[in-house]
Amino acid sequence: MLLKSVYQTLWDMTIIGGVIKHYSYFAVPYVVAENPDISPKKAITLSRKMMYGHKWECFKLEFSFVGWYLLSLISFGILEVFFVKPYEEMTYGEYYAYLRKEAIDKNVEGSELLNDTYLFEKADPQLLREVYNDKIIIEEEQEYKENLLERILGVVPFYGKKEEIYRRNMFLRTKKAEIDVILEGKAYPRRLFTMKESKEHEKNEYLQPLRHYSITSVILMFFTFSMVGWLWEVSLHLISDGEFVNRGVLQGPWLPIYGSGGILILLLLYHFRRKPWLEFILAVILAGTVEYYTSLYLEMTHNGQKWWDYTGYFLNLNGRVCAEGLFVFGLGGMAIVYFLAPLLDNLIRKIPFKILVAACACLLVLYTADQIYSSKHPNTGKGITDYAYVRDTNDSSLFSTSLYSGKCIYTLETVSMARNN
Repeated sequence: MLLKSVYQTLWDMTIIGGVIKHYSYFAVPYVVAENPDISPKKAITLSRKMMYGHKWECFKLEFSFVGWYLLSLISFGILEVFFVKPYEEMTYGEYYAYLRKEAIDKNVEGSELLNDTYLFEKADPQLLREVYNDKIIIEEEQEYKENLLERILGVVPFYGKKEEIYRRNMFLRTKKAEIDVILEGKAYPRRLFTMKESKEHEKNEYLQPLRHYSITSVILMFFTFSMVGWLWEVSLHLISDGEFVNRGVLQGPWLPIYGSGGILILLLLYHFRRKPWLEFILAVILAGTVEYYTSLYLEMTHNGQKWWDYTGYFLNLNGRVCAEGLFVFGLGGMAIVYFLAPLLDNLIRKIPFKILVAACACLLVLYTADQIYSSKHPNTGKGITDYAYVRDTNDSSLFSTSLYSGKCIYTLETVSMARNN
């Protein structure tokens, strides 16, 4: 793909050549997906041969999406994310299937590489039963009884053999469900792929999201998410304004709203991990609730000071939350549940228990001290709480902006007076 981009960039300098090569290289990503070990030049050459006589046809196919692109712009990209992009990719995938069949029928040079049969055909049921007849199918779950805390929040006091049994049971359930779908012919049989299958089982079990988390693991993940949130906001200000700003109410390098949101998504939505789409919707609602009431609480306890303000943003609610932020929080919550939390938990499990307890105790002491100090001396000032509010003389709507950049801000009234003069 890198070589394709280089070639495309060079051809773009000739303008017409760039347009032609755009369609010549159309099939490259699909050829590579079917043959991950193919050489770059072979993939590009095969794409060129497959697209011979189809460039104008491909142009018309792309052009048919122009109306959808315009609707996506009107919807601020929302339609593109939830409908247009999936629709477009599925259309191109079917178009590649058509090009592929024609290349095989015409015996195009290199078409022997297009041999991943089960992308387009269902495997023989008997063959599937033989290939997937392994120990995972016959391995039975061990008896395990959850206590109240485990059943509601998925939290255990500490890790032990009991937790390992639970995690293995969850992995077996997930894996057997996946294999059942494959045996029914409803999913791609990875074990019949032309290349040798990677260590799929170990990888899936390593990042298994259906697990319990220990109290020490939850505490360390809270601080990890809080510090990552702090780094994220500090980096945004550093990049956009070229200044280091210690973001947040507290003095330390942590933003507890990120840690709290991440942990609440992980624990309160414990029972929804098997349904990612529902997990995402609930994560958005939960994150929005936390952000809204945190903003309200801070304003009520600190004389109306604001540490963030979304006034003027698309679909904002009293400047406390907005659609853009909630969508990002939803994606972040999904990343936490299905990737970051399992990954961090695996690393935490390797740390000796005494060291874990000591680390948690130290962090909690520092955090508590910061909370006590910041309750009377919150982190305020340039780039943190200095929001200016301006009101249009002809409109009751309120706009806000931060003053930390040091730039001169003209109110709408000033602009109106200037125009009249």
